[in-house]
Amino acid sequence: MPSGSCACRHIRYTASVQPSRLVNCHCVECRKQSGAPYLAFVDFPTDAVNWDIKPTEWRFSETASRFFCPRCGSTVMMTLDCEPSSVGIAVGTLDDDGSVQVPPPTSHIFLKEKASWFQLPDDGAKRFQGWTE
Repeated sequence: MPSGSCACRHIRYTASVQPSRLVNCHCVECRKQSGAPYLAFVDFPTDAVNWDIKPTEWRFSETASRFFCPRCGSTVMMTLDCEPSSVGIAVGTLDDDGSVQVPPPTSHIFLKEKASWFQLPDDGAKRFQGWTE
């Protein structure tokens, strides 16, 4: 089953199911958190993810929380208040051991905040200016 960790491996998790979708978020917060043009999240049911040690929560808006490792600072997860039954795990934290089946990207969101220098790939994913259009 899928598993993963932060960079220093202090925060570890396992999931009992495969991720349901891959979303690439281009909002300013995700770009700043990742140091990249977007942050990719895979979705899992909240109750399907088990944490050895829970990551630290950072409430960054009125609608969502981000979670990170207090030791190395790695972004690990994001939750949305409007989707309490789902968590977005930062796809870069997944162990690349053959146990996870990452689906192709389903959408690029918050394109209204996309870095002007970044060219979107022609990957067939839906495109939204915000959460949805």
